[in-house]
Amino acid sequence: MYNINQLTDPREAAAIEAKRNREKERQNRFFNVRNRVMGVDIQALNDQVAERKRREAAEKSKEAAYGTSQVQYDVVVQMLEKEEAERTRRLAKKVQDFREQKQQLKIGREFNLWDPDQVWKGLPTYLSYNNTYHGPSSLQYFSGEDLDRVTHLRMQQMQFRYDLEWQQQEQQQAKVDENCAGKQPSPPDLET
Repeated sequence: MYNINQLTDPREAAAIEAKRNREKERQNRFFNVRNRVMGVDIQALNDQVAERKRREAAEKSKEAAYGTSQVQYDVVVQMLEKEEAERTRRLAKKVQDFREQKQQLKIGREFNLWDPDQVWKGLPTYLSYNNTYHGPSSLQYFSGEDLDRVTHLRMQQMQFRYDLEWQQQEQQQAKVDENCAGKQPSPPDLET
């Protein structure tokens, strides 16, 4: 009958073999549920994984470079902050020295917001009747007001003492005169 082991033309054999391989690939694709449902392209997936790994490696190198530059920037910022603090301290010291030397309270003539009565405290009070500092409309002297009351009281007390001593001396002198004039008391007047 038929000889099965017959050699055929090599081109035909190659064509048959290629057809069998294609059919086997097609069956693998068709019966492989993952490939059939998702339509996964293995080569494209492998390329994506490789691209992601390259991107992650590039990001890590960028972060490392950024980290080193960030450390340098931090050092520079700290130096600048120290310089600014030193400059501020020096300026504050100069301002304080200026205030202590040039802006003393006894020198100042400006209005003090914290003491609005300073203007009135600085004006001299009415010291005497002949004071020309205040004009007639300043109402610094009122009738019945005694500006030298303490001095007047002291003078009144001295005058009172003097008068008292003088009266005592007169009374003593009158007694001495009476004793010397006869040692007789004069009779009382009976004119009633």
